[in-house]
Amino acid sequence: MSKEVKSVFDGLFGKPVIVRSTVAGVHCGILETADAASCTVVLKGAYRLWEVFTRDRTGSMSDIAANGLKEPLSQHSIGARLDSVAIVNPAGLEVAEATAAAYESIAAAAPKEA
Repeated sequence: MSKEVKSVFDGLFGKPVIVRSTVAGVHCGILETADAASCTVVLKGAYRLWEVFTRDRTGSMSDIAANGLKEPLSQHSIGARLDSVAIVNPAGLEVAEATAAAYESIAAAAPKEA
């Protein structure tokens, strides 16, 4: 009799997340794959968050995941949208589920393609 193995990422696949790593910085995207053993995640439609401001002044990724970016969006520094990014961080990752509205605020603050 085999037991189904649960992953810490169950329920997050296909959803917007914010990932903080010590090696690659902070990214927001749709979680495609994840492996807890190797601390590796792959995000689709991903943005790197270079400099961002939170609505509650904590500076926490949790606030951005829950509420999106503080207005005005022009004050944030967001990297260009990447179709896919793999983040490998052997020391561990923070992966926070983000609301659709939070993901949309990050996309809106990102530079537009020419």
